[in-house]
Amino acid sequence: MLRNYLKIAVRNLLRSKSFSAINIFGLSVGMTCCMLLLLYIRSELSYDKHQQHASELYLMAQETIIGKANKDTGSEKNSTASAPYAFALKSEFPEIEQVARLWVNLIDDKSLLQVREGGKAVKSFYETKGYQVDSTFFDLFSYQFTAGNPRTALVDQHSVVLSEEIAHKLFGDASALNKLIRIGGTAGNGEDFKVTGVYRDESARSHIDAKFFLPISAGWIGGFLRNVKLDFCCNNMFVTYLKLRPGTDPAQLQTKFPGFMDKYASNDLKNVGFGKKLFLVSVPDLHLSDQLKTVVTPTNSTTYLYILASIALFTLLIACINFMNLSTARSAKRAAEVGVRKVMGAERGSLIGQFLGESIVLSLLALVIALGLVTLFLSVFNQLTAKSLQLAELFEPGIILAFIGLALLTGLLAGSYPAFYLSLFNPAQVLKGKFTNTLSAVALRRGLVVFQFVISIGLVLATFVIQEQMRFLRNTSLGFTQDQQIAIPLSSKEANAAYTSYRAEILRNNQILGAAGTQYYPGINNASDFLLYRPERGVMTAQQVKTNWVDYDFMQNMGFKLLAGRMFSRQFPGDTSNRIVVNEATLREFQIPLTKAIGQKLNFDWQGETHPYEIVGVLKDFHFEKLHQTIQPYSFLLNSRPNYNYIIAHVKTANMETVLSFLEQKWKALRPDEPFQYTFVNEDFQKNYEAEARTSRIVTYFTVISILISCLGLFGLAAFAAQQRTKEIGVRKVLGASVTNIVLLLSRDFLTLVIIAILIASPISWWAMNKWLQNFAYKIDIPWWIFAVVGVLAVVIAFTTVSFQSIKAALMNPVKSLRSE
Repeated sequence: MLRNYLKIAVRNLLRSKSFSAINIFGLSVGMTCCMLLLLYIRSELSYDKHQQHASELYLMAQETIIGKANKDTGSEKNSTASAPYAFALKSEFPEIEQVARLWVNLIDDKSLLQVREGGKAVKSFYETKGYQVDSTFFDLFSYQFTAGNPRTALVDQHSVVLSEEIAHKLFGDASALNKLIRIGGTAGNGEDFKVTGVYRDESARSHIDAKFFLPISAGWIGGFLRNVKLDFCCNNMFVTYLKLRPGTDPAQLQTKFPGFMDKYASNDLKNVGFGKKLFLVSVPDLHLSDQLKTVVTPTNSTTYLYILASIALFTLLIACINFMNLSTARSAKRAAEVGVRKVMGAERGSLIGQFLGESIVLSLLALVIALGLVTLFLSVFNQLTAKSLQLAELFEPGIILAFIGLALLTGLLAGSYPAFYLSLFNPAQVLKGKFTNTLSAVALRRGLVVFQFVISIGLVLATFVIQEQMRFLRNTSLGFTQDQQIAIPLSSKEANAAYTSYRAEILRNNQILGAAGTQYYPGINNASDFLLYRPERGVMTAQQVKTNWVDYDFMQNMGFKLLAGRMFSRQFPGDTSNRIVVNEATLREFQIPLTKAIGQKLNFDWQGETHPYEIVGVLKDFHFEKLHQTIQPYSFLLNSRPNYNYIIAHVKTANMETVLSFLEQKWKALRPDEPFQYTFVNEDFQKNYEAEARTSRIVTYFTVISILISCLGLFGLAAFAAQQRTKEIGVRKVLGASVTNIVLLLSRDFLTLVIIAILIASPISWWAMNKWLQNFAYKIDIPWWIFAVVGVLAVVIAFTTVSFQSIKAALMNPVKSLRSE
């Protein structure tokens, strides 16, 4: 029986090659999209699930409550806390087995690694993603060490643990264990560190995307922890992890935190005028946390995964709809077969099984093709999503079983309506030749076509809106000159010592308009801030103000617009003594009129001392963070030591290569052992929108695919409609109808369906994209012309698809089409 059914299925596939090809191709492409997106979603859901103690690992996060006059005015949830919390929590609560802190370097975004072996030339390069952690870190987190002992790897202050990638970069195929590396910048202070461990890269599976680990006792942060009086309110820059004892209820532990805060932190918090609440987040939940925006690396949103899952589902649904439409449309060709089978005693159940079996055979064939397509396009998909999905993941037993299940489900879904529809045929009517497509079948096909194009048009509208928002982000004036600003990192003491000489040398080039040092620049993370308050209002009104230490000419070179007072100047030596330049947002926050801003004092309390700062200038607001956030208070202080993280060179030339070569030449003359590196300020600012750019690329590509599949189905239906109306077309041509009349006649029904889809998709898309735009503080208003353009585009695509078959039918010789009459 099964063999007979299989033979019939194969014969039907071969008998209708064009319809079979459309179905198989559509299903395979839909399944390919679905499989790729499922691999991506699986990867996102697997972060930190591999940790040996995953169920006991928690991040201690905090909610900072900002108050004015003892009234709450807002709160901010943050993944970092002050240094003393970790070990105070461990000593207070026996439920906590172990703790570890991690410090993300907030001063340098990269560290200089240097190694010299056997009298060879110094090998040096900059490396990002180096983190400093407590020696207990590897008691909590599971890393696969290929060399060294994780339990003792970071006990010594001058030890370093490398990823295999960095170890190979420094030492090639030779063993890295016990070799010495000089680490510059604030991470290593130019000191030597011994390699005590090498581990396999875990960045694809963990929210901690580390290239190397240093002890938290090393470098600048080590000196800070040893020399600065630590409290429970300020310097919130440590990520604090807790390993709970097995069986501990985290919710129950969390209820004890208010008492802990009263005991340890209440006095410190009272002095600075704000409050804190502690809460726990499971480490395996961090990557998809909706509470925290960044935990070492930026978190992802579950909403984003829902969007991708929806795209995967809709793409597969469109392919299934094609199958259902074409199968029901071709029902007349199977009607005689059904009639004969029923007369010969076939039951309805066996007929349903036959047609579902054919559908599943088709789906399994599409699965084989889809697996080949996934293998072929996986590297392209990795580039599109910034992932490193491996081909081996595709052929894991669980994944293969899931995909086979997906194919069976697709086959059942696609073949369900045709199977039940065909099995209902009345054999008497069918064998008398009185069978026609029922009204319900025609209505269903039309409804499914509308549904297909609602999805496709919705995706096109989403693509247009996302592209417009991205264009807005790229082109919006940021309040400073972002183009042709080159940022050169100063990642060692020696580089900082050479700053004055290097600046003087490069300013001799008339293509360089200016150069100045800075700790931070717009577009990169600035973690430095003061809690300032107006003296007459008291410390309880203190508000957070971002701070940046710069050289004299930095603000002028960046093109900030001065509204009142002045910028720093060498003509005013006193500028080094607690004088600040602020933005408009600072005045708004402290309710200071612009006309009274110059000379206004703002106080900062630190370790029992009050430090007054005098405003000498006010800048027009500028964006120093991505446009997801509104502009916040910002201030500049003069740093003339010099001690900077970057020198920014403002150039004016069309020949950028010549200037870069000049900058490198002067750098090598002063720092021959340090590589010359640079970035462009405008490009660094645009990196803040990588997640949105990635979303835009994914939606765009899958929109094109969904339209392709929809048009394939429309093409097949148009071919069937033209075939069904062959004799009608012949009669009309004999009676004088032109080719244009016939093309419009055959296209009209399909274009009507597309127009209905446009009317349905437009309001839904407008609502959905407005929700997406709420993630941005600065955003576009969705313009009306997008809907008009997409509507016209959809009609043109549909008409082009249908007209091919319509023109072919209209050009047919009417003598041939009427010969059987």
